[in-house]
Amino acid sequence: MTQNKTLRERIREAGGLYSYVNSRLIKIAGPAQVGGGPKELPVHPCGYCGRPKDEHIERDDGSLRCPSEPVE
Repeated sequence: MTQNKTLRERIREAGGLYSYVNSRLIKIAGPAQVGGGPKELPVHPCGYCGRPKDEHIERDDGSLRCPSEPVE
């Protein structure tokens, strides 16, 4: 009959406790899910006209002017 190895021997053969646990975890959960592709940035609408804020014109005082407003 073959003898089962002790836990200490299996951990040592795996290269340490971290490697032992990591290899067991990968067998259960599968490999890590990395990436996911590029994501688009959210578009923030204007509270007054509803158009995206990047279409607005910045005034001298730092506020935004809606594109549909007449020029002052």
